[in-house]
Amino acid sequence: MSTPRLVITCGDVNGIGLRCLAAAVEQAPLQAELTLLIDVNTLQQAIEEYGLPGEIEVDVWRINNTSVRLHPIGASAQLAPGVEHDDAARVAIAALEAACDMTTSGAAQAMVTLPISKHALRRVGWPYPGQTEMIAACADAEPLMVLCTRTLHVALATIHVPLRRVAELITIERIAQRIAALHEHLRLRIGIDEPRIAVLGLNPHAGEHGEIGHEDDEIIRPAIVSAREQGINVSGPFPADGFFGFGAYEQFDGVLAMYHDQGLIPLKLLAKGAGVNVTAGLSIIRTSPDHGTAYDRIRSADIDSASTRLAIEMAIEMANRSH
Repeated sequence: MSTPRLVITCGDVNGIGLRCLAAAVEQAPLQAELTLLIDVNTLQQAIEEYGLPGEIEVDVWRINNTSVRLHPIGASAQLAPGVEHDDAARVAIAALEAACDMTTSGAAQAMVTLPISKHALRRVGWPYPGQTEMIAACADAEPLMVLCTRTLHVALATIHVPLRRVAELITIERIAQRIAALHEHLRLRIGIDEPRIAVLGLNPHAGEHGEIGHEDDEIIRPAIVSAREQGINVSGPFPADGFFGFGAYEQFDGVLAMYHDQGLIPLKLLAKGAGVNVTAGLSIIRTSPDHGTAYDRIRSADIDSASTRLAIEMAIEMANRSH
């Protein structure tokens, strides 16, 4: 099996992303060719400003026994640690564009995206709600956002939409499609032959048979029946509070939540800072740490790189399975 080629975006260089990347790479060798999408002068500033390990030799960042190749993106920033800044936003966008080009062309087998400030990017004209939507647009496919640990994968029926719009976006077709996409992701990318999937209800108590809303009985249950007819091992809808609160999630490989916070709050609590965001349902592989830029912690001595390390490891594993 050939060594997979991964590209890593620099994210917002004024946030903690590069610090987390350096710490993750420093831990132990990674079985992949790593390329960081960043101009050399910007990285050199970060090494000096943040005290990052290693040194730059021409177009390679050497950290202990690991060589991270550097790929210029034609955009640079003057570092302003802990501050949202337009030039850093443009650098983040340029890195994302390069990552999309390299993965869709086959020059890289997977991408890992470091955290961005969505507000900063939108301020300079970026049209997307998040990195997930941009990457899906590049791949011209419907994305499935999955946040995961090693043992639990939580997917979302809706992603970055206002809560008041969730009910109108829930349809039998959408739920059935998301169940099928999660099933395929768990089989092909995670390597679980017969994944067990749970679906959460939309309303409190999963609607209580129509007493608290009709969506669970009229939309979610029929979608589950349809998925079962396709041979998928799927159960639900489950009331979300008891499902996580009393440990029912331990019996499943994947969970489909109806909206962002319903699924991601419990998953992040269970992950304890080491969760990974995966964009499934696409022809390309993308992972990301599950935290943001953390501007307020840019000088903190206590930066946890576990999420970044796991994001890289999972991207490598998925790339190897796709060969």
